[in-house]
Amino acid sequence: MKRNFYRGLLLLVGFPLVFASCNKDDEPAPDPIVGTWKRDVYRLTDVPANFSNFDNFAFDQYYSAAEEGLTITFANDKTYTRKYDLIANPDVSETGAWTKEGTAVTIKPTDTTKFPEEDFTVVGDITSVAMVLSKSETFTLLPDAVTDTLTTAWANAHPDDLDQYRQNVDVTLQLVFDKVTTP
Repeated sequence: MKRNFYRGLLLLVGFPLVFASCNKDDEPAPDPIVGTWKRDVYRLTDVPANFSNFDNFAFDQYYSAAEEGLTITFANDKTYTRKYDLIANPDVSETGAWTKEGTAVTIKPTDTTKFPEEDFTVVGDITSVAMVLSKSETFTLLPDAVTDTLTTAWANAHPDDLDQYRQNVDVTLQLVFDKVTTP
């Protein structure tokens, strides 16, 4: 009898302690994407077989727009600010809203007349120091048959002659970021 009394007392005292620890007012942890990210390099992946010399090719400048110095800040309130420099137009800045569902990240600029909405895929995990986003792009590349046979000296001496060999190729563009700040 005494044993049942203590069990009942233990249950009576234990239940409130268990339920008191379940506070519904706790703020959820911020998404790991929240913070300021600086683009380290761009990388081409998923290139066709006859363009394999460009597979995992890393570069600093997005040459179709001559963009460099890209930073993007994802705020906890689902807004973002993206800043970068163009050779012809330094200090470009855009703001808007962002969403993330699974590995899909979408940024929707406030001014869609200047900046298009963009969809990215998160590659791997977003860590406290690194993130890789990717998207499909078309690049103008030289096939392996050309890059394997021409010398750099010849290509530099005849840049206009290379145009006849260039081809539009669908690839995956990866944007490799380093985290600069965390909220």
